Amino acid sequence: MIDTVRDAESARVLPHMIPALLEILRSGEAAFHKDSLDYQFRRVLLEILHRIPLSDIVRPQALPLFTGMLYLLRHDNEENGVTCCKTIIDLLRTFRTLTEDLVSEFMGILQDVLRNMKGLVDEVLSENSPQLDPNTLLPSTRSFKVLVEMGMVVVNFSQSHRALVTPAVQTTLPLNFEVLALESPAQKRAREDFEAMGGYWAGIAPTITNTHAYADFVTAQIKARLLTQPLRSLSNYCLIVCRWCRILPILCEPWVSRWIHMVIHWFCRLCEYCRTVLQVL
Repeated sequence: MIDTVRDAESARVLPHMIPALLEILRSGEAAFHKDSLDYQFRRVLLEILHRIPLSDIVRPQALPLFTGMLYLLRHDNEENGVTCCKTIIDLLRTFRTLTEDLVSEFMGILQDVLRNMKGLVDEVLSENSPQLDPNTLLPSTRSFKVLVEMGMVVVNFSQSHRALVTPAVQTTLPLNFEVLALESPAQKRAREDFEAMGGYWAGIAPTITNTHAYADFVTAQIKARLLTQPLRSLSNYCLIVCRWCRILPILCEPWVSRWIHMVIHWFCRLCEYCRTVLQVL
């Protein structure tokens, strides 16, 4: 009911409620088990903050809200990390308040997430990976789902503050390329074995036990919107083209078919760029 509160009541309550909720979340321990009371309590508090109508009454609290979301994004679980990213996008669209310090902090978190992707892929998408417990959440900085949402945040940053954001985005490109070049060890083994027999592999390797995590991983690569930023190297473009040549057959799977139009569009743009550069050379 927080989104139906009248303006007069909001002006009286929100300036006190927002700092109090942020302090509770910042001072408490992150919870990673869905069946724990701590998880449910923190989840409710964050949802309240996320659903607060962003009117002029909230404007003085925009910066504390932004910094609070960044803190939770770095330290909390993946579900709360996703909500933090959505709240940041709402704050940016409403108040268009973004500083160099906020960009630097967010991009630092993004770089940590990108660095953690290889270890996470090896841990959950290998042939001998244990099945993930659906009631246990990953940390926000080790989550495919959070990487998807952080990519959307970068897009919104670039749309409203391109001059401020572009230099910071450029520093993440090498890490972004590394993530785009990643492949599940189980998927790679199945693909290479099949190709050695003269075939062409499509679909998910049967040895992948965490299929939902694999779906999140592929979606994170597809939604890596950092690729929309200008790239400076033909070799980087060729790396992306080769990667999507392996990814496209997997898009036949029902859980990623909704993204196929986006990938084909990016793939055509990349191929056109490569063709243009080769003509110049």
